[in-house]
Amino acid sequence: MKRLNWKRFGFWFGLLALLCCLSFEPPFEGMSVQAWRTAGLGMLMAIWWMTECLPLAATSFLPIVIAPTIGLISVKEVTSAYANPLIYLFLGGFLLSIAMERTGLHLRIARAVVSSISSSPRSQIGGMMAVAAFLSMWMSNTATTIMMLPVALSTASFLVKQGKAMPGFGPVLLLSVAYAASIGGMATLIGTPPNALLAAYLENSYGIEIGFAQWMLFGVPFSIVMLVGTWLLLTARMQRVGPSAVESQSDEERFGKLDAISRDEIAVAVIFGVAALGWIFRSHLNEWLGLAVSDTGIAMAAALLLFIVPSGRREGKGLLEWKDTGSVPWGVLLLFGGGLALASLMKSSGLATYVGGLFEGLSGMGTIWVVAVVALVVVFLTEVTSNTATTAGLLPLMGPIALTLGESPLLLAIPTAVVASCAFMLPVATPPNAIVFASGELKISQMMRAGIYLNLVSVALLVAFSKWLLPLVF
Repeated sequence: MKRLNWKRFGFWFGLLALLCCLSFEPPFEGMSVQAWRTAGLGMLMAIWWMTECLPLAATSFLPIVIAPTIGLISVKEVTSAYANPLIYLFLGGFLLSIAMERTGLHLRIARAVVSSISSSPRSQIGGMMAVAAFLSMWMSNTATTIMMLPVALSTASFLVKQGKAMPGFGPVLLLSVAYAASIGGMATLIGTPPNALLAAYLENSYGIEIGFAQWMLFGVPFSIVMLVGTWLLLTARMQRVGPSAVESQSDEERFGKLDAISRDEIAVAVIFGVAALGWIFRSHLNEWLGLAVSDTGIAMAAALLLFIVPSGRREGKGLLEWKDTGSVPWGVLLLFGGGLALASLMKSSGLATYVGGLFEGLSGMGTIWVVAVVALVVVFLTEVTSNTATTAGLLPLMGPIALTLGESPLLLAIPTAVVASCAFMLPVATPPNAIVFASGELKISQMMRAGIYLNLVSVALLVAFSKWLLPLVF
């Protein structure tokens, strides 16, 4: 029997859903025609995103094509979502991470940290997790994992050659790098797309502004606790091995040869440091100096400096050249725009309010239980769909549901965005998982066993943080 082609099925099923909504009157009492048509567009986008019958970024063009055509909104209004300030914040972050990669600064940071810690296997795993998490706060988790993978493989291989390898050390090391890269991204607004998408959605839909430093007050503690929990879980059953197994391996064997620190590395480090400090202390700077600096403005100023400051390696060139922007994941930025356009349509058409009203019955359930249910649904859904697509599709529903329960939109929107990055079970769930699995040193059963525990741990932690820390920060 021929296997079902899910991409082809998703393509036609999505079109059928849209066609039904355009051809028939709303079947539900109280739903307007505009809301019904928006539901059709939303179903089309959600189905195409989940089945990936088209590239995710290509699906994001649908609001521009369909919404004005069926009378939902003007072209000018819908395209404004694709130029949201948070998109430029993320663009600035991408350019900073590219500059770090081009100069090799990320490798130097990794080497400095890993070389300074204890040589015991547990400490080495913890050190690599700390490096991966820190880099992923500012770089894409994909780039972080690609950079750390050879280091992890080299360390594991060295132990095997020395005859001192412990059972399961290699897979644990690889899983720790992948998981830490995902966890670290949750700490900052530019660390992972769902965070920036959340901030843009809340500002556009409810006028709630989340600053870079404010997010870190929530994201950094959550990431640290999650990172420690992951380290404890992954190393719990490891057998001990003597410290000499790792300490006799040189840094050059693990990281490759690094020349003396270059002028370009120093320049990028200074620009990066100033930008990070600007994000953290922006509100104080505006208050003290009477300015109106934004997080996006800081990001784009840093990006401009990368093109302005001359390179010590390439005469007449900046630290970055325009050809370097080919490494920017433009598709992610377009996906942001598509998600924000859909959210705007759901609000303006009344669909978001209608959907929120359907959940009035949950008001007696208790908000923490609602958070737990939402987090459980999202964490397992994002195992088979892109975390950005999952967030883009679900965020427009979370705000209205929270309001129906008499709570702030933050109560469900923040857990949805954060837990979307907690996909630890399957190789297809996140790029870091796929990268370490592709090394051939890891079985899918090993990833699933560790991942399902971490999925549940992440939900439990998020419920606790939503109850106690979220109200204090936001």
